[in-house]
Amino acid sequence: MIFNITIIIIAIALIVGVILSSIALLKISHALKLRNQMLKQVSRAYLNCTKNNNQLEIRNIGQVPLTIDKIVSSEKLNMTLTTIAPNQVYYFQINGIKKLSLSIDYHDQLNHYSEEFDL
Repeated sequence: MIFNITIIIIAIALIVGVILSSIALLKISHALKLRNQMLKQVSRAYLNCTKNNNQLEIRNIGQVPLTIDKIVSSEKLNMTLTTIAPNQVYYFQINGIKKLSLSIDYHDQLNHYSEEFDL
């Protein structure tokens, strides 16, 4: 009789242990996915374009280098860019252009991005 009660208690303890271990593993998995997502957001390339007087400023405000694949603009601009380091800025003369629309495709080491700018 005591032997049967001991076996039942051990079985219940094992079942509770497996359930608690599974819950802990699921929480760890969720935390790792969230951490990876936050790391991707922090370490991705961000492109910013602004227009100051007669200059177009293209700046990488991200933490990693980016490579520009294609630039399509509403005006005929001569822009040939390849790689922009973090916090690096390129300036282009845009004499007399009042309104400018840009579509820029770029990538970093992991992902491809596309941005639209109306300046």
